[in-house]
Amino acid sequence: MQVLTSGHYNAHTHAVLSVDIVGSSKASDDLLDPMKTEMETLVSRSFTAVGLAPGEARHFRETGDGLMVAYPDHAVGQLCEVVFHLDHLLRTRNRYARVPMRARVAVHMGPMADNHRYHRTYITLTRLLCASTFNDAVGYWCRSDPTGDKFGAGMIVSQSVWRNVVEPFGVALVPPARCARISVTTPDFADSAWIHLPGLDAEAVLAELNPAVAVPLVFDRVSRLSTTA
Repeated sequence: MQVLTSGHYNAHTHAVLSVDIVGSSKASDDLLDPMKTEMETLVSRSFTAVGLAPGEARHFRETGDGLMVAYPDHAVGQLCEVVFHLDHLLRTRNRYARVPMRARVAVHMGPMADNHRYHRTYITLTRLLCASTFNDAVGYWCRSDPTGDKFGAGMIVSQSVWRNVVEPFGVALVPPARCARISVTTPDFADSAWIHLPGLDAEAVLAELNPAVAVPLVFDRVSRLSTTA
């Protein structure tokens, strides 16, 4: 059996981002494809706004209604700033749209080999995006803002991104004082992470939450985002 060494593995640290549409699985079938197409357009515009060329993303992967992409590790600060622009674009869009649309964003950094298709770094990114406390915070604001003009996107970043980039004030559009630490625990992953909700105090949002009675998001008969009774 060949022993993997750094030379054989040939991995380089990448900054990775995942985007997911909130509540899309509850939308009517006729809305699914237009929502995905529109979100891809807004994400592409957000990349451009932070100085990243969408066409230069590496390891592109579709994830149902979302996507995962990788860039060189020096782009991690720019990826963290994507949520600021995506939040703005979504809130502006929601003021004139019949059906509001929001997004969850996760940012991480880790090794990825160019000749591999399956990466531990993407697995960790998925665990972060699906963190229950993060989803509770996003769901809270979706219920508090049913028209979607005050909240468009929330972000979770890994401990490595926090320690190396965000906490040292390395991201102008993500002030550490407005972020909140959470624990992410699954059968195969356990670590700290930090959430950021542009324009909001994440700690204050968590203080308002009672995850034990969190209400799942659904679409009602007129396709407006609402809560179950």
